[in-house]
Amino acid sequence: MAKVRMHEGELPGRSDELQFLERAISAAASGRGQAVLVEGEPGIGKTALLDAAVMHARETGFRVLEGAGEELERRVPFAVIARCLDTGAAGRTDGQARAVARLVRREGESAAGRSPGADFATAEAVLGLLDEWCTAGPVALVVDDLHWADSGTLLLLHRLGKSLGTVPLLVVCASRPVPGEELDRLRRSMTSSGAHGVTVGPLDEKAVGELAEDLLGAPAGPGLRKLLSGAAGNPLFVTEIVAALQRDEAIVESGATVDVRGGDAPASLLSAIAGRLDWVSPRGREILRAGSILGSAFTVVELSAVTGISPARLVEPILDFVRYGILTEQGERLVFRHDLIRHALYDGIPARAASHAAVGRALARSGTAVERVAEHLLLGTRSGEDTLPDWVLDNAPALTLRAPGLAVELLEATLAEMEPNDPRAAGLRVLLASSLLWTGRAPEAERRAEEALAETRDPVRKRELLGLLGQACMARGRPDLGAERAREALATGGLSTAETLGLEAFLAISLLHARDMDRAADLAERVRAEAGELKQMAPLVDALHPLAAVAQLRGLPQVALENSDQGLRIARTEPVHSDRIIALRTTRAFSLMSLDRSGEAEEAMESARRLAEQKGSVLLGFCDVGRSLFMFHTGRWDDALAVLESGRDLPGFLGVPRAVNGLAALIAALRGDLGTARERLEAADRAVRTPTTLVHEYLPRWAGQVIREADGRPREAFADLLEGWEHGFGAMSGAGLSFRAADVVRLALSLGEDDAARDIVAFEQRLAETEGSAPGTRAIALHCQGLVESDPLLMAEASGHYERSPRLLSRAQYHEDCAAVLAGAGHTNEARNELDRAWDLYTLLQADRCMSQAEARLGAAGVARARRSRPHRPSRGWGSLTETERNVAALVGEGMSNTAIGAKLFISRRTVQSHVSIILRKLGLTSRVEIAVEVAGHV
Repeated sequence: MAKVRMHEGELPGRSDELQFLERAISAAASGRGQAVLVEGEPGIGKTALLDAAVMHARETGFRVLEGAGEELERRVPFAVIARCLDTGAAGRTDGQARAVARLVRREGESAAGRSPGADFATAEAVLGLLDEWCTAGPVALVVDDLHWADSGTLLLLHRLGKSLGTVPLLVVCASRPVPGEELDRLRRSMTSSGAHGVTVGPLDEKAVGELAEDLLGAPAGPGLRKLLSGAAGNPLFVTEIVAALQRDEAIVESGATVDVRGGDAPASLLSAIAGRLDWVSPRGREILRAGSILGSAFTVVELSAVTGISPARLVEPILDFVRYGILTEQGERLVFRHDLIRHALYDGIPARAASHAAVGRALARSGTAVERVAEHLLLGTRSGEDTLPDWVLDNAPALTLRAPGLAVELLEATLAEMEPNDPRAAGLRVLLASSLLWTGRAPEAERRAEEALAETRDPVRKRELLGLLGQACMARGRPDLGAERAREALATGGLSTAETLGLEAFLAISLLHARDMDRAADLAERVRAEAGELKQMAPLVDALHPLAAVAQLRGLPQVALENSDQGLRIARTEPVHSDRIIALRTTRAFSLMSLDRSGEAEEAMESARRLAEQKGSVLLGFCDVGRSLFMFHTGRWDDALAVLESGRDLPGFLGVPRAVNGLAALIAALRGDLGTARERLEAADRAVRTPTTLVHEYLPRWAGQVIREADGRPREAFADLLEGWEHGFGAMSGAGLSFRAADVVRLALSLGEDDAARDIVAFEQRLAETEGSAPGTRAIALHCQGLVESDPLLMAEASGHYERSPRLLSRAQYHEDCAAVLAGAGHTNEARNELDRAWDLYTLLQADRCMSQAEARLGAAGVARARRSRPHRPSRGWGSLTETERNVAALVGEGMSNTAIGAKLFISRRTVQSHVSIILRKLGLTSRVEIAVEVAGHV
């Protein structure tokens, strides 16, 4: 057997587990990230294995982050990760670590500006920090008692597992083999990503003997061995049996061994632990009981607040508890050596609910963190004791910010205990609806707000509830109902001018999402005029958002740009909700793209994405789709797919799955991969439609059109296209889809639908004549007219405009159509040249379906390619990398982190991670270190 360096002698019977962990540490140190999930019953030795892994990792040069789940902190997001960050940054001056730690603890934030995606934003910040640390050296993240971990920590571990193999990171988690929906989901996720499972079973008889010998200093005699066989191989039980026998002075020397003198051994593990507590004085036992109510870990200050004993007078008994092996010290916290010790005390307390209520009141008086107070008040409900409704009323907003799930539970429990006519209940109901809304539970928020609305007669409270209802309706994809609620709020009367303008602006936004463009624009214009005159900046910005969006959707990008810019200028000096700023930035980006200012458009969308990621905005997925669309239009299809791939793990309310799958299906269809295209289109059809996805509804419809043509069903494809052109695809009208006009005309002419083609030409000509229209818009109008009239001169005139347009697919299709028009006019040589140009662009895009379609179409007209085009990019090896992938690889070779690479290339850390995974797959490598070596060989 290979030599085990991880202190095998201190853990008898665990050589296999120790060797496995040692190999995992070595692999992670070399850059091949590893995850290990350790499972076993209480007391079986999981923590001892984790301690050994921590010690060895430190000796190997890892930065170690360690923490443990706690039973009373499961509702506090990122509670475990917060402790891990404390250990990882201990003794170091790390500004980024401090900033992330503040974000994790929600310090300096406002509950009013919190987004339902705040947990995602926090996780992204932590992942960015870990990314930086892993670039500097190997990192180990060790989490004990995972079965008690909070949802934020589980979310982070899930996302961490997806990129584990590319960084020098070791993740070791230990848990009891207990079921739990979130925990089971994490186990499946990490296992599918390559995590290894280690089941810690009972010690065999030899290992039990070795453990006893370590504890007693001599081998165990036959009587003691027989007694220890009742421990069922559980190391904790063995330890406690030996400790109990030693306390009873029942261990005697017998030659070279030690044996039991007589007397009964503990009947169970809990009775053995209880025997350890027999040494504690009555006063000390009461102190420990108070500590057990506080949880598995607590501070001296908290213990003092609960017991009424000053911290100075607690020092002596605490030192005794540490000496007795009941408590251990972890920084400023005292921790029960094992949770079974805590339960031996806690389970013996009568009326525990009343005790928690009393502890909650004591902690509230001492100014303890709101989440700690709330945990005990929640456990104290239904005890008949006062659980401080006034405290809940005052502190629910702060609690919603720090632990929204806990806030909801406490508010619900407090309301359930109150008399229906209690004057405080109305305010608590409003807070409950608000907390539900900001935890992403819009349907429940709506139901609770409806219930509260039915009981209130206070007009101010009524308006507040109607405002919450409007937001809840919008959040669950019913902007029409949101508009109704806004109208009801406006009808309550007694509104100030600012309140009226704010509600009217919200109504305009609701109408926009409900696709009532005319009313949205008219109302927003009136709000803009009045708010501007009265210097009411918040409603003014809210009005500019729908005005900009409607202009963009109507094909007036210059107007959209001006409105967006005005709103963003105001937002620089006035307090504006981050979601509104993001919406204005995304609209600005789309208007810039429509004006063929692609570089500025990508910068604008990236700025929107960064803010959305920082705030955890529900618009983050929308920003990702926007960025990938810009990449699609400018010919970087592989980069677009990398962005889409990086967003696949976004929570559902953040992502835009219909748009994501629609664009992926479109790219696959254009490249001739119809199997993948159909799969992604089916996924798009299964996705929930929301007001946000309506803007990109044309993407799955476009993909479907390409698939139908490929299947030999062009008339079905045309019928769908024409319907969308005349009535809009979701929120997008024909004006917003102008870049597709030539495709519709081509298909119409091939089917003999000349009148429809001429209607589209007239429409495009009107757009081209609009003041400030882009070169691409004028190119499309000439292109469509040239197709309908089969006029080579019109097609030639369009060429100069197309050369200034960044839309690569549109340019390729233009050259194909130009070749067809020239061939029809008998200009075969010129047609061949245009076909070559189209072929080169299609080759660049790897658009095989377009290439075969063009060759068949022009071949029927007697035109073949004059020259061979550049070959396809290979699928494997260095030559398969795109320009962006090579840039990413080069920066990896320079030792930059994903976060730093993203900042340099103006893409997200998640997208860089996606690129790194693709690079590893294409090059057949397993780590960033190997990428660096490969890069060095190609310099």
